[in-house]
Amino acid sequence: MKWMLVKNFPCRFCKDVVAFRGRFYASVIIRNIVVIDPYSLEVTPLMHLQPLPSQKSLIPCGNDELFLVEKMLAHTGGVSKFRRIISRVSRLDEEAGKWVVVSDLGGRVLFINHRHLGNVSCSANELPDGCGVSGNSILFNFRLGDGSFFFKYGVHTGFDEDNLSFWRLSRENPVTILSKSPVLALRVKL
Repeated sequence: MKWMLVKNFPCRFCKDVVAFRGRFYASVIIRNIVVIDPYSLEVTPLMHLQPLPSQKSLIPCGNDELFLVEKMLAHTGGVSKFRRIISRVSRLDEEAGKWVVVSDLGGRVLFINHRHLGNVSCSANELPDGCGVSGNSILFNFRLGDGSFFFKYGVHTGFDEDNLSFWRLSRENPVTILSKSPVLALRVKL
């Protein structure tokens, strides 16, 4: 066994690399997703039908599904930075070779870390009752301060001009980071 150079890679740097169903998926800095065949090392772009300028995160859910979470700033005037962050979530349709936008995660919780600790998911049913974490939510661990925030689909912001077809900050259960090393430990206030 030896190391092989992946040729035709679109960029020198990538943010995420995940293995899913026998292939590698990478989020490259130039804001694309590519698929790498581990045998031929062929690199194929996997573009979204409606590309957005965003920070992309890949989250495999076991060997069942692969999610793409795109985080971006909404253009709402007079609102704090965190309240302007919106996300679009898509699921990979392998047969069609495309991303399908979703508004439901099937009861899952997606945990997205800004550092290189990786992103994970679990069923909300696997979490303790009364812990304050509900299904169909995304927990972003931001790099600013010790902020971690839950996002839900279709949260009403109080601004009529806001498009509700995105995942937005939900303040229903504030999150405090207790520790970042060796693992991320959180406290959810009920």
